[in-house]
Amino acid sequence: MNIQQRMLNLTFTLLFLLLCGTIAYRVVEGDHWTMLDGLFMTVITLFTVGYSEVHTLSNNGRLLTIVLILLGGGFMAYAASTIAQMLFEGKLREIWGLKKMRKQIDELKNHYIICGAGKTAQEIIKSLKNSAPRQFVVIDIDHSRIDKLQQDNIFAIEGDATSDEILMDAGIERAAGLAVTLPTDADNLFVTLSAKGFKSDLFVVAKAEKIDSIAKLRKAGANKVVSPNIIAGARMASMLYRPSVVDFMDAALAGDSKAMMMEEFRIQGQSYLDGKAIKDAEIRQRSGAIIVSVRRDNETTVNPLPTFVFKACDILVVLGTDEQIKNFSPLTVVK
Repeated sequence: MNIQQRMLNLTFTLLFLLLCGTIAYRVVEGDHWTMLDGLFMTVITLFTVGYSEVHTLSNNGRLLTIVLILLGGGFMAYAASTIAQMLFEGKLREIWGLKKMRKQIDELKNHYIICGAGKTAQEIIKSLKNSAPRQFVVIDIDHSRIDKLQQDNIFAIEGDATSDEILMDAGIERAAGLAVTLPTDADNLFVTLSAKGFKSDLFVVAKAEKIDSIAKLRKAGANKVVSPNIIAGARMASMLYRPSVVDFMDAALAGDSKAMMMEEFRIQGQSYLDGKAIKDAEIRQRSGAIIVSVRRDNETTVNPLPTFVFKACDILVVLGTDEQIKNFSPLTVVK
């Protein structure tokens, strides 16, 4: 039985006792007792307040009072035990849920960590819920935000992201990437430094509120720095003179539509594509997807030629439908 049902049962029981007691006093004591007199006498009897009687009670009225005192005592005992049980079960359930979540977080590898749960982080969470569900952890100091995330079945840790202990609880040493979206640039800088100290090759994306903080965050080790002001300005400019391109890129990157998606793959050694030229790989025949670009050793080749030869660790950006993307994925991994 859930908490709401238990509270309803208690409320209905109390109302039933009040109604029955009020009517019983009116019937037993006669017409000179009003309904208000009966209600008043019932309340002070059930809750053993000890006020004086409204009117002198008859023998039947005294017997009724004895019955109501016994019922009131029983109700109070039942209410106290029920409330105590609800509190205990709720706390126990909370502790068990947190323990289970921490164990699941400890088992995560190559996951993502999001520091902060504000407006920027909410967009990241929304995207990762679709592309990498149950593969990311959110850290925030606000209890209400963390509670809401946990209710949505999202791994979330309440605490200060600038604390090394909290970062370790989120599995920073096993993570593949970190998004730092705290309210101040100083905190973002501190978290970036701490994260790189734990894992030097961790991919860090940091938010910068001030333009002059971008260079500082890069020096601290952030692989990418995003300034909401710069991004918003560039996006609005693009919408003005090339809106169709923006719509295309939004649809491809968001992945909301199965008709068009853009995904990233890393070629594994000894996989099907390792060592093959594009013209010999039969990518269109095997998957139908399109190779948009290839990144190798910090250099990006856009729309590679048919003679381009793939190598292990190449990062491919691929465009296609949901089915084409799924068909392309096996070509980059060792079977």
